[in-house]
Amino acid sequence: MGCAAREFLPTSRRGLHARLDRQSRLAQTARLAGLAPPGRLVRLVRLAGSLLTVAILYNPAEAAPRIPARDDIVLERVPAAAEVKSLEPLRTRVSAHPRDVNSALALARGYLDIGRGNADPRFVSYAQATLAPWLAEPRPSPEVLTLSATALQYLHRFDEALVLLDRAIAAQPLDGQAWLTRASILQVQGHFEEARKACRPLIRASSQLVALACLTGVDSLDGHLSESDVALKSIFRNEPALPASVRTWVLEQLADMACRLGDEPTAEAYLKEGLSIAPRDPYLKAAYADLLLNERRDLEVLSLLQGDEQQDNLLLRLAIAGARLHSDSARRWSNLFQARYEAARRDGDSTHLREQARFLVEVRGRPAEALALAQRNWQVQREPADVYIYIEAAAALGDLRRAQPVLDWVRNTHYQDQALETLRRTSRLSPQATSPPSPQATPSLARGLASR
Repeated sequence: MGCAAREFLPTSRRGLHARLDRQSRLAQTARLAGLAPPGRLVRLVRLAGSLLTVAILYNPAEAAPRIPARDDIVLERVPAAAEVKSLEPLRTRVSAHPRDVNSALALARGYLDIGRGNADPRFVSYAQATLAPWLAEPRPSPEVLTLSATALQYLHRFDEALVLLDRAIAAQPLDGQAWLTRASILQVQGHFEEARKACRPLIRASSQLVALACLTGVDSLDGHLSESDVALKSIFRNEPALPASVRTWVLEQLADMACRLGDEPTAEAYLKEGLSIAPRDPYLKAAYADLLLNERRDLEVLSLLQGDEQQDNLLLRLAIAGARLHSDSARRWSNLFQARYEAARRDGDSTHLREQARFLVEVRGRPAEALALAQRNWQVQREPADVYIYIEAAAALGDLRRAQPVLDWVRNTHYQDQALETLRRTSRLSPQATSPPSPQATPSLARGLASR
């Protein structure tokens, strides 16, 4: 897989008690949040517990308790407890003043920050519950609409999010966050021209850097990868005066572009810069782990993600690295991810089809099932990782004709990615399928920006 990315339970007999303690911590986190655990969470925990109990009985070799060799080894991090506690004053204020929209917005933002920082969708649900009374108003404020759309974006309910964003922009045409979120969703969906149109108002609604990062992010995907890389590097300076969220966002984009250009050392440098700013950021960690996996630096993946098993995206990378290394934890990580995958499937959760497909190809060796998931995922989102997993699953089946919709999309959009060229060489993929034609008569990035 390419080098850029784009969410808990032990399996030992003693670990079964730890699993019950884990369920108790989940309930405690919900109580700290001031909300009842969503029904989905309750079902997820119940299903995961049942599946892992089966795994324990089936695999007695995994029954030995995990005893760390040193006191400084992290077995698992309990996410968000301190961060949730910091929101107590806001929860108190919202309870005492239920008509204070600014407090509700601040609390919802706090929940979303925790959810994104820990890759934990429960907190997205808490944010939605906090905003629900305000969203039900006849005329919700643009801030409520935009923040609610952000929550829907996290849950991959893109079309619903776009409806709310259109309402927010109609009420406040220079809402920079609404335009940026709209551009991001349209880019993920592969609607590049519409995404570009959503980036343009950011020149007035936000900053030159945010506008250019938005535009280059889109342009890099449809035939202007090198130009986009040069343009973004020309304006970005990783300075502490910039908000940390902007710095890490731009660094991750630069890393993705460098990776698709085949410049892994530069991509790695950008990702390390990002992690120096936000060491726990799960998306940067996943992107860096993918780069390491791509270079077969599997031991470094285990070191990077030590203690991150509670996040599905990072557990996936641990399972892949562990399977390659035949490590002692490989089977446990694989069983853990499989249990969560089954729980999500039974619960109707299709948020992470891409990750599930990758697990089936790279860990379980079940490419037919992986391809079915990749096909479903392709109907929702079209990021670089979505392109690759679709083609990878078809290649693993030995029938690249099964990936024809993606190959046609690659050709029609002039999408560029050296990882596809590598896959072409190793799987006899037709050069016409992945090699972009000569640049079309699309305005250059500089001319395009000047006219926006």
